[in-house]
Amino acid sequence: MINAARHELLAKVAAMYYEGDMTQSDIAAALDLSRVKIYRLLKEAREAQVVRVLIDWPLKRSPALEARLVERFGLEQALALQTGATDSALLRRQIAQLAARFLESLLADGARLSICFGSTTYEVISAIRPDFQANVRVMQATGSLPHALKEFDSSALTRQLARKLGGEARYLSSPLLADNAEAAAVIREQAVVRHALEQVRRADIALVGIGDLDPATSGFVRAGVAGSGQLRSYRERGAIGDMAWQIFDRAGQPFPCELNGRIIGVTLDELSALPRTVAVAVGLNKAAAIAGALRSGAINVLCTDEATAASVLEDGM
Repeated sequence: MINAARHELLAKVAAMYYEGDMTQSDIAAALDLSRVKIYRLLKEAREAQVVRVLIDWPLKRSPALEARLVERFGLEQALALQTGATDSALLRRQIAQLAARFLESLLADGARLSICFGSTTYEVISAIRPDFQANVRVMQATGSLPHALKEFDSSALTRQLARKLGGEARYLSSPLLADNAEAAAVIREQAVVRHALEQVRRADIALVGIGDLDPATSGFVRAGVAGSGQLRSYRERGAIGDMAWQIFDRAGQPFPCELNGRIIGVTLDELSALPRTVAVAVGLNKAAAIAGALRSGAINVLCTDEATAASVLEDGM
């Protein structure tokens, strides 16, 4: 976390560059700093999200693929982006922008939005337009991690999104992972946790990502929730993916493992009971996990790209 003085300096330099249209050399002269220093401050401002650059990509969709996804999996709606992006990071940003525009179309004043945080939902939050405002109640749907990466810092991102929308943040004051299933049951019955989870279950919309349990990329490993060997063992025994930190099999059923019993947060059954659960996921490597997630019944809106959509349909045959 940057201190107030550093934050002010970064904001000042960013404002001069992005809003004042000043060159790095002009800013350096005005602040009596070197041009290299200004370059580094601008880079730090972007990395610390003091400034966010939003590129408005053209969003062309594939109606035929969308209709097939809706029919095959009984969805309310599917969004399949036509894109020529080959870079995975660029593809995620484009999909995040598509999902963000869809969310903006749903978020009326007074709406209740539950968020399950991860790298994909982090991108969606970043893609919501800075000038979009809605008096929305943003609810943290899963517990927090003690030393989370920025995309898994649930409470901070809940606060960030609520502030961005001009709404209200509601926190789940609990760790994400209990020591064991018995401890998790005790935590869930704590009054403050029970009340927060009751609010999450009353959401109008939930936003989730889908993971594929690949030890090389899984949020479980990056966030320190599970080890690579543990995930490999789960996959060998039939686990196919995860959603809201809940692991499921190819049929979309909760996978019988001790980790599921230790998670504090919304469950797949609770997601399926909400009016609208929007899942955002991309990548051919995730096709089987996405198909499993769709079979769970927990999702009624899927946002992905056309190549992934086609692969999901093949897996769902």
